[in-house]
Amino acid sequence: MSRLRMKSAPAFVAALLLCAAAALAPAAASAQCPLCRSGLDQAGDKTARTMNLAILVLLIPPVSIFCTIFAVAYRRRNASNDDADDRGLEP
Repeated sequence: MSRLRMKSAPAFVAALLLCAAAALAPAAASAQCPLCRSGLDQAGDKTARTMNLAILVLLIPPVSIFCTIFAVAYRRRNASNDDADDRGLEP
């Protein structure tokens, strides 16, 4: 097994366990503000759809920031590996 696969195996296992824990969590444990939930229960379907759309819109900036940081880190890691290959070194 390559060195990269051996290093990424614990991260993969941790991510898999986190996903399993999130899938098994009861619906009551999901992060919902009680005030928002009671307000939306009494509101109509159009209000609930609007609130869901607003939540999705608010997710765009953090996801974009995360993806940008991930892309920069990935490119820098690959750039350092390419430099090592040019010098005849193994990563």
